[in-house]
Formats: sequence, C-alpha cells, structure tokens
Amino acid sequence: MRLYVTPASPWVRRVRVAILELGIEDRFEFVQTKWPHSWGTKTVAHPADFVAATPAQRIPALVTPDFSLTDSHSICDYINAELGGYRLLAREGVARWRGLADISVASAIIEAQILRRAELLRSERERSTDFLGKMRERTLRCFEALEKRVPVAGSAFDLAQITTAVACSYESWRYDADWRGVAPKLAAWYDIVAERPSMKATRPAETPQT
Repeated sequence: MRLYVTPASPWVRRVRVAILELGIEDRFEFVQTKWPHSWGTKTVAHPADFVAATPAQRIPALVTPDFSLTDSHSICDYINAELGGYRLLAREGVARWRGLADISVASAIIEAQILRRAELLRSERERSTDFLGKMRERTLRCFEALEKRVPVAGSAFDLAQITTAVACSYESWRYDADWRGVAPKLAAWYDIVAERPSMKATRPAETPQT
C-alpha cells in the first residue's frame, strides 16, 4: 500500500503513529509530498499519481489495491479495523463512543491549527487577525475540555490518545505553549507519551517545498 505523507502535517503524523503502534510499517510505501507555502490559498501542482489518489489534493492519502482513502479519519478507521484487530479503537459499545468523543475534540484542535497555519501563510496585509484569534480561542477551549478527561496513566495508547498527543505536539511546535496553562494535567501526560518510540520517530519537521 502507498501512503502519501509530509513531516509537518499532524493528520499524517496521526496515521504514522497508529501504524508504528501496530507494528505494521512494513506493509506501507511512504511517499513524500512537497508543498510550497502557497498551498494555503492556491492550487499546488502535484504529480499525476498523487492527484489520481486524492482529487482533493489532501494528505494523508492511502492507496490500496482495491481503493484509495483520502483523509486521516478513514485511513485510521481502515488501519484499526482491517489491519489492527480493533486494538486502537473499540469496535462497539461505550468504549468506542468515549474514544470517538475524545477524538472529535482533539481533531477540532488539529483542524483549527491547520486553518490558523494557512491564514498565517498569507501576507500580513491579507491575513485576518480576527480569524487567527478565533482559531486560537477554539484551540484553547478544546484543550480545556480535554483537561477534564486526561487519559489514565498506563492505559493503552489508543487512537484517542494518539490524536490528542499529536494535537499537543503540533501546538507546541508551530505556535506556543499557552495550552499548557489551561491544561496542566494534560501537559504532564503528554510529556510522558511524547517519549514513546512512535512519537519520537514522527516528530514534526518543515515540509519540503521543492
């Protein structure tokens, strides 16, 4: 299977951490994509194979012998169900819905982070400080919500925890550490899981532009 990736994307990292946690990385070919800073406002030229895999030109994108999946949610669902034996997210019952509840909040953080990044890539004259403030406030509000349900120490590093850890990491890497002030218990938890081999192997880096 072919997985299109980039080191800066938290959505990509979420999938890569899940793959590493399941120990199935040998089943994937990882294809590095390139994104000039104009991606936030303009269509970027990509190779034909990438466009065929994901007409929306989003990453991650997974190409299997039978179909292509073009967002991290469907890819993680596939990995969990078909390759992971539901080890990352329960198949049914309360545990599944609790996991999805946390995933939805952590994913909202990532969405706001990416929207904020795209806005910051505009020129200072074009960017909206109101919009940037709105995304920052949304992010902190969601971190406050996750602070009320910090994972129990030693519990399985499942998809909800993976998504939360990736959101914490990206916020510190790309922006600032203000989230630690509103979610100190979550920050302490994150500092522990950040040392997991899967997290250390996927630390974010700037995406190649050319």
